[in-house]
Amino acid sequence: MEDNPNTVSVPADEPKPKAAKKSSSWRAYFETEEATRTVYLIFAFVAAAMVMSFLQFRTDAICCGDWDGYYHIRWSQLLWESLSSGKWLPTFEWLPLTVLNPQDYNDHHFLFHLLQIPFLWFFEPVMAAKIAAIVFATLAIFSVYWLLHRYKVDYPLIWFGAIMSCANMFFYRMNMAKAPPLTIIFSVAGIYMLFERKYKWLLPLMFAFVWTYSLFPLLFIGAMIWTAIIAWNERKFEWEPLAYTGGGMILGNIINPYFPNNLLLFYEHFITKFKVGSDFAVTVGNEWYSYSGMDLLTHFPVALIAMLVGYILFMPRNGKVPEKATFFLVFVTILLAAQFRSKRFAEYFPPFAILFAAFSWQAFTAKKVVELPAEFVRDMEPYLDAEKTRSDVIVASIKQAAAWTLGIILIFSFMANMLGLQRFGIEYGGLMRTISSNEKDERYRAAMEWATGTDDKGNENIPAGERIFNANWDDFPKLFFLNTKHSYVYGLDPNYLFSENPDLYKLLTEIASGKQDEAAPLIREKFGANWVFTDAKENDQMVAKLLESGWADVVYSDDEARLIKIRAEKGDPPGMEDAAETEEEKRILDEEEKKAANANSEQDDDEEAEDGEN
Repeated sequence: MEDNPNTVSVPADEPKPKAAKKSSSWRAYFETEEATRTVYLIFAFVAAAMVMSFLQFRTDAICCGDWDGYYHIRWSQLLWESLSSGKWLPTFEWLPLTVLNPQDYNDHHFLFHLLQIPFLWFFEPVMAAKIAAIVFATLAIFSVYWLLHRYKVDYPLIWFGAIMSCANMFFYRMNMAKAPPLTIIFSVAGIYMLFERKYKWLLPLMFAFVWTYSLFPLLFIGAMIWTAIIAWNERKFEWEPLAYTGGGMILGNIINPYFPNNLLLFYEHFITKFKVGSDFAVTVGNEWYSYSGMDLLTHFPVALIAMLVGYILFMPRNGKVPEKATFFLVFVTILLAAQFRSKRFAEYFPPFAILFAAFSWQAFTAKKVVELPAEFVRDMEPYLDAEKTRSDVIVASIKQAAAWTLGIILIFSFMANMLGLQRFGIEYGGLMRTISSNEKDERYRAAMEWATGTDDKGNENIPAGERIFNANWDDFPKLFFLNTKHSYVYGLDPNYLFSENPDLYKLLTEIASGKQDEAAPLIREKFGANWVFTDAKENDQMVAKLLESGWADVVYSDDEARLIKIRAEKGDPPGMEDAAETEEEKRILDEEEKKAANANSEQDDDEEAEDGEN
């Protein structure tokens, strides 16, 4: 075969020119600032995932503080069981006396519950909730850092350190198996669309937000802020942000599987929780109350310093305001005001405070002159005659030293948040210890196994469909998770019973506090319950009066819980032997016996001494 004169033969062992060029281009890319930022982005994701995993598994229970995560994952499981069997949404039958009765129930976390379902395909419910919490929280933290990455804010690792140390309560609440991490993700996505003026995407985003959590108006507020900023800077009314977020909000509420109940529950939340005063109509969860001034300073030092930095660096120029910095100034100031009102905004205010400081810094340090691309300057540097002055070197050294110093401070703050600082009269942080002290996953399991079990003859201990009078509303999520055979009196929020029937709520609080001497007939007649559940360490007066009245018997008791059955007719009070003695009761009786024995011994010694004298 003759050689083609138009071709050039290349030895097999010689590298191909294209491959060499490709290799060179990859090497050049890894030397760029963009590659460095990409590495930082990957590092941020991995670091956030590791921290959230480490914290979540400090306890074997669904973290943290309350048991709402148990309700959420059980409802996700029931949703999946119903939808996978070809049925529509299941009926919520477990709180029939409240606004969440079967006719009026609304799942205002609907999309969140759907997003939890895939985790149930691979894990048992408790582990599924914990893994889902890690994933959603990691994505929330990552989304905040991604916004800084996207707009190339200087010193990205410093800002990431600020995010990771912004507040110990932020990470505490991020570990809860709830919807707020998704709220952060939706908010960051919406803010990005506003900044990029991709307004049409706000409609489907807001639609999904409405289906996910009741804090969806936050994105509409963001659109209002952005519209005002554009109106100031460009002297025009940009209607698209309001139109698309408003449209998504309307459609999300109307095209909703729970319409119109979703509107009624949203109104219920608004009128009961949006308070300017210092108290609520009923005692609600601790998260709805405010921090003291000292708590704010000790729980949010980095976030508050970030706000101060943002305010100081914020500076309009030439009659215009820096758009991104101004947006966060207004947006985060609203969150700060909300933080003063309620503890539960600890999952929103701190990370956005860091964004406010970052974008204020970026606007403050922005050069007025057009700069050449960094890559071009680096390539041309050997050909430039200009030399760096001594002052330039000093300034660069100061900046580097300041960055290192700030980084070390943030690392110390992060460690204090995680490990705690209990020295020199200071009580701060200790998130690991706080989560580790969370109630164990096993709590109430034995009691509910009895409630759902059978006796020696095969009869149900508590017949299916019966209602249990749970004396404390915050026990409901765990009871619901462990026992869906029975319904309950109230739960998730005490306002749900109060709003539906204020008189019934008042009666319940009187019974639970032991103010009703003849409570058992009222429990049966007013609440439709023949069974009472209470924590073993709570409601002692109520239990004592129920037993003393001759209307009730303790049918189950351990060191965690008690189950009491209301008698069909009044009789003699049960004997002490009828009630199982708890560990706490046994300890108290033992101490009293020892005191009595010591007193008798001292009396005998005194008598012997007197006899000796005589």
